[in-house]
Amino acid sequence: MEAKDFGKMIRGITSNVNYYISSNIEKYGIKQGQFEYFLLIYSTPGINQLELGKMKNVGKASVTKALKILEEDGFIKRVTDENDRRNILCYITEKGDMIADELIHIKMNTEKDLFDNFSQHDKELLFEYLSKLFYNSQKLTINAVSTDK
Repeated sequence: MEAKDFGKMIRGITSNVNYYISSNIEKYGIKQGQFEYFLLIYSTPGINQLELGKMKNVGKASVTKALKILEEDGFIKRVTDENDRRNILCYITEKGDMIADELIHIKMNTEKDLFDNFSQHDKELLFEYLSKLFYNSQKLTINAVSTDK
């Protein structure tokens, strides 16, 4: 199997999952681009923007844009850390808390449906292989940066 087949499958899986999630969360007034941020903030109250970027492997601008939308829509609030004024902490608001259980349920159903007919062993192997691919993809970006200099 050629590498392009893997890329096509990975993009297809991502697209299908994003479509499924989007179609299930739109009624709550939240968009796919903010979904993961919302869940990370919900599960880690007080997480800062830098940590969110690291967890999602994205830059500051992407984090700021997603959080701005969530904040404008009233789902989160950003608070300046009293101990370090450069640090912005993120929390779910009361409005966000009202939809949190539903969004968690959607995430859990997505994973349940996605892994239908997978044994625990299958899931562990897939995770191991995807971890290797992710690690190798990180090396690609490091190599690309070092060749740009």
